[in-house]
Amino acid sequence: MNRMLIAVATLLMLTLGATAQNLNVPPGDNQPAIVTTYRPSAVVSARLQRQFLDNVRWSAGIPARDQLAAAFAERSPGEIWQELVAADGLKTGDAADALTAYWVLNWITANAAYDTKVDNGPVQAQVRQALADDPNFRTMNDRQKQEMAEGYILNFLLEHAALNDAVARKDIEALFKLSSASVARFRQQMGIDLLALAPGPEGLAPKAR
Repeated sequence: MNRMLIAVATLLMLTLGATAQNLNVPPGDNQPAIVTTYRPSAVVSARLQRQFLDNVRWSAGIPARDQLAAAFAERSPGEIWQELVAADGLKTGDAADALTAYWVLNWITANAAYDTKVDNGPVQAQVRQALADDPNFRTMNDRQKQEMAEGYILNFLLEHAALNDAVARKDIEALFKLSSASVARFRQQMGIDLLALAPGPEGLAPKAR
């Protein structure tokens, strides 16, 4: 992940105690309007996809890279992602939606909550608030928002495919490794313990003790 995700993660932690009602109030003096959507560029998408596939080649091997490349040749990453998250009310062309899906997927993976139906709405509200509070995001242009969003989308697809495969095969060892990876990723890069959070009307909030 990049520095933007770390900054957003920090801001998200500040909103964990806020209610969903507060996160959805109309913009006012203390609630600045925020535009998380962007106009996508095919050139940017092609560059990001090429870089992503190159990274997969070195991290997972040529066969994994070739499988992803073949899938992306049939349908774009955005189309595949949209089909997976449409029922959750998330859309392409929106950085907040891309980040929301990524956070929820990693929470599910970390907590082995494969049968849990997470309401993405409150998490989306948290993400939008965090982005609204981030001065760096507020100055982003369309290209920068697209790079951020599609980075999350590509990683979501890779992690989602690995999780689904492990669940389908009932591969306990693989599921444990995926869970550990999600936990470590968020702890090391963002200082957030996914195991200490639970979804609810306030989004991803600390579990009751």
